[in-house]
Amino acid sequence: MGINFDRFGDWVGKFTSPTAAPANDDPDPAFRDFNQAVRLHPKDAESYYKRALAYSKAEKKEQAILDLDQAIQLKPGHAQAWLKRGLIHAELKNYPAAVRDFDKVILLQPNEAETYWRRALAYVEFGQDQQALRDADRAIQLRSSEPKAFMARGLAKINLGDYEKAVSDFDRAIALAPDYADAYHERGAVKGFILRQYEPAIQDFDQAIRIQPQSSKFYITRGNARLHLRHYEEALHDFNHAVSLRPNDAEAYLARGVIHRKMHKGEAAIRDFDMAIALQPDFAEAFSFRGECYSSQLKKHEQAVQDLNRALELRPDLIDAYFQRGNAYRRLEKPQLALLDYFQVIQRDPDFVGGYQERGRVYLMLGQLDRALWDFNHVIQIKAHDAQSYLNRGLVYLEMKDYEKAIRDFDEAINFKPHFAEAFLQRALAFGREEKLEQAKTDLDAAEKLAKGSYPGQRAMTIDRTDLLEKIHQARDEFHAASKRHDQLAPPFTGDKELTNSIAGGLSKGDGRPGTK
Repeated sequence: MGINFDRFGDWVGKFTSPTAAPANDDPDPAFRDFNQAVRLHPKDAESYYKRALAYSKAEKKEQAILDLDQAIQLKPGHAQAWLKRGLIHAELKNYPAAVRDFDKVILLQPNEAETYWRRALAYVEFGQDQQALRDADRAIQLRSSEPKAFMARGLAKINLGDYEKAVSDFDRAIALAPDYADAYHERGAVKGFILRQYEPAIQDFDQAIRIQPQSSKFYITRGNARLHLRHYEEALHDFNHAVSLRPNDAEAYLARGVIHRKMHKGEAAIRDFDMAIALQPDFAEAFSFRGECYSSQLKKHEQAVQDLNRALELRPDLIDAYFQRGNAYRRLEKPQLALLDYFQVIQRDPDFVGGYQERGRVYLMLGQLDRALWDFNHVIQIKAHDAQSYLNRGLVYLEMKDYEKAIRDFDEAINFKPHFAEAFLQRALAFGREEKLEQAKTDLDAAEKLAKGSYPGQRAMTIDRTDLLEKIHQARDEFHAASKRHDQLAPPFTGDKELTNSIAGGLSKGDGRPGTK
């Protein structure tokens, strides 16, 4: 989860290491008096410390650090100089240096609660969560009324997987400071994105926004929670508001692009991802999302591969980019390249279900049915209620001519997803193979209504199903001819193998990645 240090003061900026110490006698008139004090008292630590505070307030962080270095050299016991330098290091995301400075403050002032919770926050940022927990506990012992100490402990507990106790710590922080916006935000994040309690999470985000209505990150987080609830219009409203608050924030455009992609507004999503990349050219995730959108929504698979290659150049550990590139190669009918990417996904994350799902689909396309069956069995063991997995395994059984097992799997797919047009179509084909033409025709009728969006109780259509309708009409013609001939339906029509491969390779709009269906 982690935190941003701008929650605890006006700490912003990125870390840069100066190659040479700049002249600290700033020509800005605002620093004239501070410069004069340093010139008159060059051995006075306090003069450097005061000018450092002024530099820090003016966002001149490196110059502030130079003056704090000088103050500490002149007066090694200057606890406030050590503390301030630690805060600036934390602001610049140089957390190990911040911890070292806080260590010195604690040696000088071992009973000051603030230094412990600030060091705890720095520890959280670079993964030293047990140390963070110890520091937060110590801060609470010293000052049990400090809400930021409970915040620090809650963040450490999140990283340690102790989610219920993390929520309790955020509860305590809020009880101590009812207008503590970030405590509401973190509590909502745990409830929503870890405990899957999205409605209570949104209530917390509402409170955070009420307290700090100009914070774009709160709108982005609430939008993501609404996205999980499929409240797409409300989510889009939040992301639009985030962009209006911070028009130069690449993260805000990325978030809005994701909701546009979810709403099947591919061109709008691409524009948002373009803007995110323009603002942050090394934004690997933006390249990955744009590549996925090019492939899945705009059918521009070659452009998708270029974007996904760039994403992996920037972040070779970005698993989702391997996954999406594999999907693009599959759609380009380059199965061997797709397999290489799916192997990368599975090797890097053996619990990534989508990797097995999509690899199985490629094996099915290649006719390697035993391997496809193993992958789909593995997915069903992990996700026992996943309709797409049962459809895919049913397709394997259909190719194996084990029609009874195929029908059972299509039954399960329809049970878990009652408006699953592809499952009705494939079950119709399996019934046809068994010469159960009336059942086959009933399923074709249902598949056609679903593909047209006219089935009773069906949600409004968001995707074009023209290709699926063509396959259904082809199957209907073949069934009609077979019924007239009173002949066996195996094979039902010349294109049956092509149909199975087509559906396995992309008729389903879900790509196996969590949150994309």
